[in-house]
Amino acid sequence: MKVTFFCHVEKKALEVVEFYKQDIEILRELGHQLSVATKWSAINWSADVLYIWWWTYAFLPILIGKIFNKKTIITGTFNYCCPMMNRDFFRRNWFERFLIKFSAKYAGLNVLVSKHEYDAMLKDWKLKNLYYSPHCVDIKKYKPSNTRKKDLIFTICWIAEENLKRKCLPEIVQAAKLLVQNNFQLKFIIAGRKGNGFLNLKRMIEKNNLSDNFEVIGQISEEEKISYLQTCTIYLQPSKYEGFGLAIAEAMSCGAPVISSDVGEVREVVGEAGIILKGCSPEEIAGVIIDLLGNEYKREQLSKWAREKIVRDFPRIRRKKELEKILKY
Repeated sequence: MKVTFFCHVEKKALEVVEFYKQDIEILRELGHQLSVATKWSAINWSADVLYIWWWTYAFLPILIGKIFNKKTIITGTFNYCCPMMNRDFFRRNWFERFLIKFSAKYAGLNVLVSKHEYDAMLKDWKLKNLYYSPHCVDIKKYKPSNTRKKDLIFTICWIAEENLKRKCLPEIVQAAKLLVQNNFQLKFIIAGRKGNGFLNLKRMIEKNNLSDNFEVIGQISEEEKISYLQTCTIYLQPSKYEGFGLAIAEAMSCGAPVISSDVGEVREVVGEAGIILKGCSPEEIAGVIIDLLGNEYKREQLSKWAREKIVRDFPRIRRKKELEKILKY
């Protein structure tokens, strides 16, 4: 079967973003003749299946697929209801909303990676072409080690202004200040592509005299990421919205005790195998970190449960089996 994988992003993103890489690898492993396009002009329109990442850019392939009777599949997080984000469906202009709803309605299948969004769209839009298949983790690569360090807090965040707010970086900095004032000497390491929020983050850290406690290391390789997830004391990702929370799942697969928030899909991912914050205040973040640092048994239990939950619920083989089924619909 000829399959075109289409995602309107920079080409290098397909090599860096785990869920793009994963789907491309799986489609090839399933034995399909795959072509990859990051622009409409590069789409192989002779393909039997148009496999599209994101609804925002799906209008043209869906329209052409409808005209020429091709299988069309859209996947991703919909950002259906996340008011504090510019990409929220309801904050888009009427024309963008029209194009997105057209794409969702006329796609052969909409593959939602978020059960939270699947349930919301099923209720609100009454679509019959919805399918739930979550992001998954390669549990052979993302696995625990016995080298967990002491007092290392790790966070992954694309450092753009909007994302600083969404991922609660100001609150993390203030929580770190509270911890230092209470004589906790911790190292906070923040990894992620440097965007337009990088200088602002550095200023926040310096303003609070925390330069010795923070290291903002920018984009790292997958090997480096896995190493940090295997060795950190806590993986910290409070958030005001998460379409899924793949980095949280990766951390859990590596056995890292996780602290996050009850937003979006996080509850589905974490369950009882991590700490779910009720809010995102610096005081609450600091308090939970203190509690976890002082309870080695709890950290060990969370580490064990986290790994077990990802192996059970979100292994890569699940996505592979579901994509095989989806392509045969």
